[in-house]
Amino acid sequence: MTKRKTHFTRKNYIFLSLLFFYLLMVLASGFLADANNRLMSNSPLRSLIFGFLRIPNVAVGYEGWLVLGFFAIYAFLFAGAFLFEMRLAKFYEKKVFTSKWSTIYGTTFAGGALLWIGLSLLSHVGAGMDALSNSFLFFGESLLIGTILFAVLALPILFLCMMIVNFRNIDKPFRFNKGEEDEDIDDERPESNPAPAPLGEGSSLAAALGTGGSALQSLTDSLDEKGNGSSEVEMGSKEYVFPGLCTIDEVEEARTPLRQEETTLSLREISEEFRLYLAKNEGLFFSIETIRAFLSGMAASRLLILEGLSGTGKSSLARYFSEFIGEESFFEPVQASWRDRSSLLGFFNDFSRKYNETDFLKRLYQMTYRKDDINIMVLDEINISRVEYYFADFLSILEYPIDKWKLRILQVPYDFEGPQHLDNGVLTIPENTWFIGTANKDDSTYTITDKVYDRAITLSFDDRNEPFEVERDVAPIHLTYSGLNALFGQALAAEGNRLTREDFARFVRLTSFVAETFDITFGNRVLNQMEIFSAVYVACGGRKEEALDFLFARKVLYKLEGRFEDYVRQGLLDLLDLIDDVYGKESFSLTRHTVERLIKRL
Repeated sequence: MTKRKTHFTRKNYIFLSLLFFYLLMVLASGFLADANNRLMSNSPLRSLIFGFLRIPNVAVGYEGWLVLGFFAIYAFLFAGAFLFEMRLAKFYEKKVFTSKWSTIYGTTFAGGALLWIGLSLLSHVGAGMDALSNSFLFFGESLLIGTILFAVLALPILFLCMMIVNFRNIDKPFRFNKGEEDEDIDDERPESNPAPAPLGEGSSLAAALGTGGSALQSLTDSLDEKGNGSSEVEMGSKEYVFPGLCTIDEVEEARTPLRQEETTLSLREISEEFRLYLAKNEGLFFSIETIRAFLSGMAASRLLILEGLSGTGKSSLARYFSEFIGEESFFEPVQASWRDRSSLLGFFNDFSRKYNETDFLKRLYQMTYRKDDINIMVLDEINISRVEYYFADFLSILEYPIDKWKLRILQVPYDFEGPQHLDNGVLTIPENTWFIGTANKDDSTYTITDKVYDRAITLSFDDRNEPFEVERDVAPIHLTYSGLNALFGQALAAEGNRLTREDFARFVRLTSFVAETFDITFGNRVLNQMEIFSAVYVACGGRKEEALDFLFARKVLYKLEGRFEDYVRQGLLDLLDLIDDVYGKESFSLTRHTVERLIKRL
């Protein structure tokens, strides 16, 4: 992968150096061609050249030298301008000789030539036609003699340089038939550095298909080139490739955060205040158990799924929690056409040579600056497409320790200077981020797989809550990420909130029964979530038994969805008897409700 640059390459400097040497030879030839030059009157070189070429020796004044000098200046400046325009063409369109750029080259050549001729004619005002004729004859002779001298002197010099270069690189592999792209990048890359990897990871076939038939053809050509060993793609500046992310850099570096007083409320008080805030200000009514489960789920996992009936306030719960704590959540409606990560993170467009930045990517990038904000990113209707397809990278990365939450956006060249917080094409997912997906259950959606459910905390919204009166005003609070983290840490540190050996032993009786009867098990991930969830749930004002009831229903029994074997019904009835024996007849209400619903479907 190469990086397009408008500055000159080594090949360009070599060409300009040779041109400069040639023009020096032309100017030096003027001393031989000028009959007025007495220093060269008896020179054997003059006699040899003019005798061989059989051309007259012309006497000129200062006017002839002006014509020759103007030409040397014009030729050198035009060559520099032409090379710059060629580099500029490669920067924007890659093809150098299109009709547009050929017109630009021709305009530059014609403009410079007219300027040279105009200055030459102006210098002969009052000198007469004979002087003008002699000057241009002198110019032609100097050009001819200079070309001969250049050929005679330049070839030995070039061969000498070639020998020196080959002796210096005698132990290095020789590559003769390299393409123009490879030569450009070799001119700009130190010899000890390997070639950068290709830009394959950020491109998307689906995105290319969306741009039409010509885009598909270009992509096919690109793949053919890669198959032939040419896998390098040029890139422009970071502002050209990542305009949105670079704008965020400018805005965030200039932004002065507002200082607000941190709330002193406990998790219990936050749960109660948030519930009242929803009812008083938004007309949304949730049970206190739902609010506690929502906050506890944020402590146990960075992925929450709110599923159930449409219109039960799933999206509103996430939106208004951000509003309640003084933040603003981000909403991304999932599309049925999403098939891979490019739908969320964008992709590098091989045709425009830009990265197609999504709002989702820009929000993640922005939050790398706002590290103490609570970043809630809502994926609305998360299961209208397959979650494990477009969200696969996040499902894996969020399992790592926080310091390893790194997501490669793009494989970039070694010398590409990207946006400030995109380190070598890698974006660090901000640790202040939660992903909340809302999911409907109908024929238009996909089933959420165990891989997703196991990693997420799932809240179900199957029933409508009864409204209640709030007699006082409830104001929003200001809660930072560090403040919320501290509250979670205090909840986990409190001995009374944590599950005891007896709690585990009683719960294991249920899970062992389910494993033996239904062949349903779970791993250490769920156990870790259970410890964190239950401790925070108690800190929010709930009971351990309620937390275990929630987790058993959402993490274990949901796996019985779609099971219609004959033994399932009796197994569920036996499970209810076991719950009565272990926890009592008035306990595990959520599990009992789930079991009754499953039995009705059998």
